[in-house]
Amino acid sequence: MTCISIILVNYNGVDFLYDCLYSIKQFVEDSNYEVIIIDNASSDNSIKVIEDNFPLFRLICSPNNLGFGKANNLAVKYSRGEHLLFLNTDTILTENTPKILLDYLRKHEDIGAIGGRLTFKDGSFQLSYGKLPNLLVEFFYKIRVALDNKWHQIFSDFYDKKYSRVKTVDWITGACLMIRRDVFQDLNGFDESFFMYFEDIDICKRINESGFKVLYYPETTLIHLLGGSGRSMKKGINTYYRESQLHYYQKHLGQFQTKVLKLYLRFSGRI
Repeated sequence: MTCISIILVNYNGVDFLYDCLYSIKQFVEDSNYEVIIIDNASSDNSIKVIEDNFPLFRLICSPNNLGFGKANNLAVKYSRGEHLLFLNTDTILTENTPKILLDYLRKHEDIGAIGGRLTFKDGSFQLSYGKLPNLLVEFFYKIRVALDNKWHQIFSDFYDKKYSRVKTVDWITGACLMIRRDVFQDLNGFDESFFMYFEDIDICKRINESGFKVLYYPETTLIHLLGGSGRSMKKGINTYYRESQLHYYQKHLGQFQTKVLKLYLRFSGRI
């Protein structure tokens, strides 16, 4: 059986796609892996870039945009790997991150999912995990983001030191998320009710609840450019985010917090 299935979902990501796939080809030297790309009905030049430059990577073309979770679930059906690495097309490997994550995962049977350290293009730290959402957590998260945007370099250096150790966490971003195949299948994969956003948080929550740990592993680093798949969506990114946020609250946090969230979003003009 193949050790690692590297799975990417692409939607009009031609500006990022070549650099991402080339970095996989360049750094993943272990022959016991496969790359599966689900194209979600792109209207740009993505398919040609893949076919012309990466003929050994498996390309599956969907006639319509399935969304992130559903497309990844489809890719898993075609995959053979014991371990599944979900990778965004706007990421760039700087080393053999898949093997580094795999080696650690194999030594620790209690870990169900693992993710590495992310940086922006300039090398500054990018937060890639967090606590499970609720009204209070999201309130403080908004403050953190505002401060980070205003004084990015200062906060980036602080976070880089603060988040420099291996630790178990509530969730890891789906930009770089390795999950054991048997764990993924036992949970029936991503919840396809999330079209985009929160499906990574949801599955990590379910992994923790199933008795496995979710691990942040900053001993390997990759670049995450952000914005690779959402710029040309039919709906705006904010709309998809809010729909998924509300679904997460309805699924996990009950009526009270969902109603409070809805009131806030309505009064603030976000829905």
